[in-house]
Amino acid sequence: MNRSFATATGAAYGTARHPFRASLPRHALRELPRLEPEVLAAMRKAEERLRDMDVRSDPVDLKRITMQDVRDFMIAYCACFLAVMAFIA
Repeated sequence: MNRSFATATGAAYGTARHPFRASLPRHALRELPRLEPEVLAAMRKAEERLRDMDVRSDPVDLKRITMQDVRDFMIAYCACFLAVMAFIA
């Protein structure tokens, strides 16, 4: 019985087995696009602008660690350690 009901009410737009959904018009049951056309156009335009610009930074040399890198790591490590200890205590 449910199959004949679904095909009679337009199953192309989704099933309407619930009484409220069955009372809705067909256009309310259609699947909506994920992104609007204006958003897609803006995304394409931004990608084209990024392709034209040179926004890449210099490559990082992983063999060279500066003193500032060590300081930053130690500050982050100590902050995380203190946060965990304060949570446990």
